[in-house]
Amino acid sequence: MLLRHPADNQNVRKCEGFLGKTRQIVGPVLIWLMVAATIGALTDVPAWSAELFETVAVEPWVNIGPTLSTVTMLVLVGLYGVMLLRTLILKDHVPFVRLVFGGAATTLVYAINKLILKDTYGMIRPCHTFDTGGSCPDISNFSYPSNHTVIAFGLAMGLAFAIPWLSYLVFPVAILEAISRVLAGHHYPHDVLVGTVVGAFTVIGLLYMFINVQTAVAEKLTAARDKIRLER
Repeated sequence: MLLRHPADNQNVRKCEGFLGKTRQIVGPVLIWLMVAATIGALTDVPAWSAELFETVAVEPWVNIGPTLSTVTMLVLVGLYGVMLLRTLILKDHVPFVRLVFGGAATTLVYAINKLILKDTYGMIRPCHTFDTGGSCPDISNFSYPSNHTVIAFGLAMGLAFAIPWLSYLVFPVAILEAISRVLAGHHYPHDVLVGTVVGAFTVIGLLYMFINVQTAVAEKLTAARDKIRLER
């Protein structure tokens, strides 16, 4: 049996640590490149998207869509807040920290989408092109990618990353949010498709890149809790 020299073991650990850090950078970068490619590929309205929009954005759905969108978004935001409060009260530090980071990541991605992507592409909403008979945001409020869908899938990914069993609930709700935006006549189907990719994959990339930071913060919170218990 061959025994490794302690220095060899140390070199192996350093190599493993380097590879781990590299994966934490390369993985998210590859994900974000895929997101960028998806955004770039659908900057023009595809024929299938326009045809599908004309099929589904009709009465009574155009009147139901806005209400459905509001309800599903409130469900996601409310559930996120409840889980954040629950993990804080129970001092379940790992999911709590992940939820905090997930919320921050979703907010950042939403800001990038609203302030940069939407204004860069400047695509008007389909309800300004087609007479749907429903409500329609101001013409300066652009369509691509869908903000509501970005937020919905960002929150869903944050919840699923922190509390995996919630995946079975939050992703169907996020999908319903995306569908409701099309039914309301406010977005083409490809708007919400790209919003899904931007929200879900950009957020998971950020969470994965900073997973060691999240672990370190959670460990510090746990250590502080244990110290307080010992002092009592």
